[in-house]
Amino acid sequence: MKPDSELISLISLMDDTDYIVRDAVRGRLIERGEDAIEQIERYWLPEAPVHKRDSYLDFLEEVKTDIALERLDKLLESPQPLLSKGLFLVSKAADTTAEEIIYNSTLENLTEELNLEISGDKTPVESVKIFNYIFFRRFRFHHTDTQIQSEESALVDRVLLSRAGNPVSITLIYFLLSRSAGLPIYPLCFTGGFVPVYLDNDNKIMFYLNIFKQGSIFLEDTLVQFFEDIGMQYNPESLKVEQERALVTIYAELLSFIYRNSGNTKIYDRMERITQILGGPRYL
Repeated sequence: MKPDSELISLISLMDDTDYIVRDAVRGRLIERGEDAIEQIERYWLPEAPVHKRDSYLDFLEEVKTDIALERLDKLLESPQPLLSKGLFLVSKAADTTAEEIIYNSTLENLTEELNLEISGDKTPVESVKIFNYIFFRRFRFHHTDTQIQSEESALVDRVLLSRAGNPVSITLIYFLLSRSAGLPIYPLCFTGGFVPVYLDNDNKIMFYLNIFKQGSIFLEDTLVQFFEDIGMQYNPESLKVEQERALVTIYAELLSFIYRNSGNTKIYDRMERITQILGGPRYL
């Protein structure tokens, strides 16, 4: 589908010298959505004057970012927003070239394989051991960039394809796939970090999981020792099991950290906007 008459009019005004006009164009393109942007990029941009192409690309990138943020804002109106969609929209705000179709199909294929192996007649420990085997051995998700510096090892949509990510992104994908497979694994959050935990039917913690050690199961005494090792006092009342919304916040915090350290202020500002949209506490 080629650009319609309204879209052609909007295109002609994208570089108008009046910022009020440009803002109006931007607002209308946001309303028209990603299909309209795709039409512009496919049918009009290749024919645009070369000396103006970069400014048009920058304008369209900001529109795509605003579309992603608006979708995220609407998603968060739900008390329990879908984790998979929330993570993707944060990725899309950071990298506007992220493809939702590829992301969804990759996630769907991985989830289908997990569901074939994890059935309802397994105990929680058996289910987690099966999940860990598939996640770390068959799918070969593994840690890289332990200093958390690389964009490539942080963006969840890319890590789903490469299977190599930093400690936080791998843990986020662990949550994503375990929840997709129906396992009640949630983040137990504390100041400066979080630990995956498995909850029973009464939402009580059954056991804890160490993603650094391929999802190995441990109990509370090991957690107490961990706090002692890092010089923190273990106080159960300061720990809280959070929902999927917290994981989206953690992801935005991760990307904010990376882009700030790399000097990419444009994407850093976007991540800060997302944390403001999400509200609530910060976790990293």
